Amino acid sequence: MKSRFLMAFMMVAILAPLATAKKEKTITYKDSTLTDAKYGYTMTVSNNWKVRAQTEPSTERAYLEKKNYSVNRMIQTYGGDYTIPTVMLFATDFNGTVEDFEALLVKSLEEHRTDNEIISKLGLLQDSELITSIESRVDSITARQIILKRNYKRLLANDAYGSQSVTQQVEKVINDHEVHEIFAFKKGNTLFVFHAFSEREFYGKENKAEFEAMAASIAFRSQQ
Repeated sequence: MKSRFLMAFMMVAILAPLATAKKEKTITYKDSTLTDAKYGYTMTVSNNWKVRAQTEPSTERAYLEKKNYSVNRMIQTYGGDYTIPTVMLFATDFNGTVEDFEALLVKSLEEHRTDNEIISKLGLLQDSELITSIESRVDSITARQIILKRNYKRLLANDAYGSQSVTQQVEKVINDHEVHEIFAFKKGNTLFVFHAFSEREFYGKENKAEFEAMAASIAFRSQQ
């Protein structure tokens, strides 16, 4: 009996540090600076964003949601779904080029499926299409700046129908799209993907400049 107890105690002692290591978070956020200690970069983020670090090991490094943002007037009045401006950061080993990643993304949009972990988390496998792709730079590293759209059809809540009976009601919907902006680049063998999106209505006038300023602020620590 004692030997079994001792064996169980030893197993707990051995596994406990491993379990703790898996729950480690290497993303921190302080004084408007997001720091990824694992991959050695920082990004400037204003205090108008909620920053959620992911638990290691994770390809998704951080998930950011805007705190103060606009909502479509019809949705405000009657209720319904809306998109909160969001930024997601990813990093993973990738043997191909950035152009290879972009080709995988385009193929995934056409086939509505993917085996790539990052692409599967972008929320673009249905009702999405590529708008444009140009060369850009992030911390002097050549990058692809990719713009996509994801179409949606959103029903307004029941209050939008007024006093009509259920049988008289005609669905009232909002047909529009989200704009998704991606900066993809490689440093060494690591692929980095900055993914930001918001509703089209508020992309240009409220979010585009902020998305691109965050991407432009990404900086890697210099190698000693």
